[in-house]
Order: sequence, then C-alpha cells, then structure tokens
Amino acid sequence: MLRGVQALLLGAVLLATVAALYLRPFGARDWQVAAAGGAAAWALGPLGLRGGAEVVADAANILAFFLGLMLIAAGAEAAGLYARVAALLAARGTARGRVGIVLLTGAGITAVLSNDATPLVLTPAIFAAGAAGARSTTDAAFAATFIADGASLLLPVSNPVNLLFFERFDLGFGGYLRTVTPAALAGAAAMMLATWRRSGTGRADDAGAPRRLAVGRPAAPALAVVTGLAAAYVAAGVLDFPLGAVTLAGGAAMAAAARLGGPIDGTQYRRHVAPGVLVFVAGLLLLVENVVAAGALDWLAGLLGWLEARPALVTVAGGALVAAVLANLMNNWPAALLLAATIGSRPGDHEALVVGTLIGATIGANFTVVGSLSTVFWLSLARQHGADYGPGRYARRAFWPTLAAVTAAAAAGAAAVGWS
Repeated sequence: MLRGVQALLLGAVLLATVAALYLRPFGARDWQVAAAGGAAAWALGPLGLRGGAEVVADAANILAFFLGLMLIAAGAEAAGLYARVAALLAARGTARGRVGIVLLTGAGITAVLSNDATPLVLTPAIFAAGAAGARSTTDAAFAATFIADGASLLLPVSNPVNLLFFERFDLGFGGYLRTVTPAALAGAAAMMLATWRRSGTGRADDAGAPRRLAVGRPAAPALAVVTGLAAAYVAAGVLDFPLGAVTLAGGAAMAAAARLGGPIDGTQYRRHVAPGVLVFVAGLLLLVENVVAAGALDWLAGLLGWLEARPALVTVAGGALVAAVLANLMNNWPAALLLAATIGSRPGDHEALVVGTLIGATIGANFTVVGSLSTVFWLSLARQHGADYGPGRYARRAFWPTLAAVTAAAAAGAAAVGWS
C-alpha cells in the first residue's frame, strides 16, 4: 500500500516537473524547475539520502562531459571558428551550395563535438553570411538544426544521450560501432539527402546581409584541437577511459588555442558556460531514478518488455517510436533518462531495444522544437538574429527529413543487431 502511494506521489512530481518545464511558473528557469523536481523526488522517493548521493556521484562523467562541451563551444567562438565558417558559407553563391556546406560541416561538428555544439557554431555563421529573411538563409538555418540531431548518433560523444546509454549498458566502443553506428550512418545520410533536396535552387539571396566577415585569428590551433580531440575520443573509447575527462581536457586545450590568437573576451565564456545546465542534468537524474525505483513506470517497463520479445525489426522500430514520442513530449534528455532507467531495471543486455531507443531519442527528437536541447539552442540563437521560426513551421519542415532518417536508421539498426 505504501509503495503504491509513493509511486503515485512520484508520478505526480514527474508530471508536474515536465509541465513546469513548459509553463515556466513565476518565470522559473529550467535548472530551477529540475532542481525542485529532483529535491522533491529525493525527499519522497525510495533511494534515500545516500542512494541519491550515489546517483549523482555515478553521473560525474556525464556532468564533466556537459561542462567540457560548454568550454569547447566558448573556446571555438573565441578562436574565431564561427567567423571562419561564416566566410566559408558566404563564398558559396548558390542556396543548395550553402545547405550542402552546412550539412557536411554540421555532421563533422556533431560527430566530434556533439549535437549541442553544432547550432552554437553554425547558426551565428549562417546569419552572418546571409540576410535573415532570405530563403537561402532559412534553408541553411534549418539544415543546421536538422543535422545536429540527424548526425547525433554517430559516436558515443555525438550526443549526451548516447553517453548515458553507453555507460549504463556497458556497450563498449567496439559494440557501439558494430550495432549503433550503422544505424547512425543510414539515418544521417537520409536526413542530409532529404534536407538538401527540399532546399531552394538558384543563387543565394544576400540582400541586407552584413558583409564584414574578416577573420583575425589563426584557425590552425583550434582545428588541431578538434583533430586531437577526435583521436582522443577514439583512444578513450578503446581503452575504456572516461569520455567526460577527455571533453574537459578538450575545453582547456581549446581555450589555449584561442589564447594563441590574442586576448580572450570573457563575455564569450560567460555566455556559453552555464552552471545551471549541470544542475538541470543532476536534478532530472535524481527525479527519474526515484520514479523508476518506486515502480511508477512499471507500465513502460511492460511495454518495452513486450517489444523486446518481438523480432529485431519490430523491437528496434518500436523502441524508436516510443522514444521519439517521449522525447518530443518532454525533451529527449528526461525521456532518455526515463528509458535508460526503465530498461536497466530488467536483466539482460537489451541490445535491439537499446539501439531502437537511441534512434528515437536522438534522431527522432527532431520532430518538434522541444524534442532536443540542441534545437532549443538553435531557436534561441535564430531569434537573436531576427528570425522567428514558430513551432508549426518547424514541425512542417522537420517531418519528412526526420521520418526518412528514423526509418532508414531503424532498418539499418535491425540489420546490424541481426548480424552481430
């Protein structure tokens, strides 16, 4: 009886927290809502003081990863990489040429620096290279956010969601490359093709665009850091070294690379490095772990268990559908936390279900503006540059590229699981 009451109370806390993330009561920020929800679940939940502290301690690598990403993004701007990308885009005279550059560059940035870094690097560059109201600028801007999610399954570090599952289920670097990366490649290719084909043709309309794209810092040190970081990620994955520590080191190295070009503007770091993000991550983690431990999500465990008993294609596609629905209702980070904790509460390696869930929580999060943190970053940056893309407009443009990507990824993922 007491367990049932506890499950109901924690379910109510979860629903209230998700609703508050949308409604922002009293002007509360995301991290404040997550902290309140996590504290309430900690007080009401079954884990207790020590259990909750262990949950946060176990998440140290993920928290370090988030902090490292913010440092890398700040260093990339200070090193002049944004201006370099803007100059590269401005040099392309056709609309599809710019979209192609955005897709290729975005896929590379996402693979190495994560999907959250992609809009931070590309969005300011796109609006520096073209007028905010131009069709070519709009196409390039949407291409940036689509590829941020579309390519975010390529490596364990390409999305914080990947790292969560990578650690929770001990996938190993080889296992990830064998079962998840084939799905990621198929999904990214489908996303890129669908986005490129739907972009405008003809010359880019640059009327009214700012034309001063001079670059005053050398790019070589920052590019060397990106290259070294990619190699370090591969080595760390093979040696089972914490990827969060590698990311923190990459942030320090990017700051050093930026400093080689001259003094660093501290406002750039204050703009990118937000301690509230770490509170947001830890608060939601505490909330979800208590909710699952109390049995409030037994119905979800039953659904996932039913899917897991089906053939690989049904398991992968079903897991992708469930994850995509949850991600676009509550954002992919809390959705991934719920799914990882629920799947992990049952014995087994859950290979096919993990692959499907990852597809839905990363690529499938692209259907709506609230599905992914990277999309939220992108929308905020676009508004700062005078472009207001509403939720309806975003959903219409995102539907077919995202559906194509999820479908291709699920088919490739099921095949990879079947062959492994």
